[in-house]
Amino acid sequence: MSPRALLVAGGLLTASCASGPGPHPVPTAASSAAPCLVAADSAGPTRAIGAAFDDSADARRARRAAALDAPLRLDCEGRPSPGLAVAWSADTTGQFWTLVLRAVEPTDTGRRWTAAALAATWRADPDAATALGSAGVASLLPLDERRLVVEFSTAQSGLPALFADPALGVASRTPRPGLEPVAGATTDLRDAVDGRADLVHTSDPDLLDYARRRPGLTIVPLPWSRSYLLLLPPRSAGVGSAIPADTAAFRAGLARDAVRAEARPAAPPFWWEAAAACPRPTSAPPTPRPLTNPGANASANAGANAIAYPAGDAVARGLAERVVALSGAPGLTVRGLRPDSLAPALGLGSERAYVIAAPRHALIPCRESAAWPAHATVIPLVETRPSAVIRRGAPPLVVEWDGTLRLADTP
Repeated sequence: MSPRALLVAGGLLTASCASGPGPHPVPTAASSAAPCLVAADSAGPTRAIGAAFDDSADARRARRAAALDAPLRLDCEGRPSPGLAVAWSADTTGQFWTLVLRAVEPTDTGRRWTAAALAATWRADPDAATALGSAGVASLLPLDERRLVVEFSTAQSGLPALFADPALGVASRTPRPGLEPVAGATTDLRDAVDGRADLVHTSDPDLLDYARRRPGLTIVPLPWSRSYLLLLPPRSAGVGSAIPADTAAFRAGLARDAVRAEARPAAPPFWWEAAAACPRPTSAPPTPRPLTNPGANASANAGANAIAYPAGDAVARGLAERVVALSGAPGLTVRGLRPDSLAPALGLGSERAYVIAAPRHALIPCRESAAWPAHATVIPLVETRPSAVIRRGAPPLVVEWDGTLRLADTP
């Protein structure tokens, strides 16, 4: 073992006898359930259920939650519960956190997740390595089969949300039921409501109204999970008079009139304020395209005088259109961009402004904001939440910190 490793291990052993933070208590099932539990008026036993989503990103997160185990879980109120790890503790500095993995029983089948195997997997996986780097992890040190020490470059004041991030999830040792795509479901989710789907996850008010008129269904509003932001690159010409002095009334008006989904004005705390301290590339940012003669090259001017938004996001489009209508800026328009165009446009800061969706709770703030224009002005607009349409007899579900739905654990 290297001298640094000996120093780290020795420091941790010393800290365990000091008066610093001890192991974080694992909540019991009774204390962790109710506020984050989602169930029909008559719930059935745990089993795989057919699910349909109107947002493909929400569907992917739900599938990953069933197939992978992260070190721990955070419920919708931020309370931890065991995943791969059954205990966690920090030393007196707050920089070194020890995860204690589940014991491997003789009857266990499947892959054996030791501390060394877990650290090696994280180092080799690009998504996990990015998550670790964005969260400021400096090193991983397996102490034995079950204890893994995670060193952060700065002290952590509380349990790092990194440990619940899906990027650190690895294949579950024991298969468990999850949310499965509904066979034959079309883009019209009324087919899923009328068919055999146990769960329909949607923000569409028309679909929710349709479901309310069908028997045997329970509609449950889910926690607020998505924030919509207006990003202004450093050299943007701005959005005219769209943002008034009374920003509270401005946001309330957007939530009431500009959005066809359940929405409310965005309210602090805002995780992206802390993300302003995230490290950025040292190279100078690229210079945005200059605004040329409108008659000479209309396509080149489109981005320089547009508010861009993700194509297919109806909420983002409605907000962008309302900002344009309020701006009074001549020639300002909206522009929907596909993902392969939006990402580079954000990095370049080539549009006049952007309306984008971001998670209301960011497990790793520096990763979430890495694609935004450097030094952009961030103006929060509204928050939205979906609803779950649940068929009678479906098993209960749990909402996690990032809004992901998964089946509730069997008591």
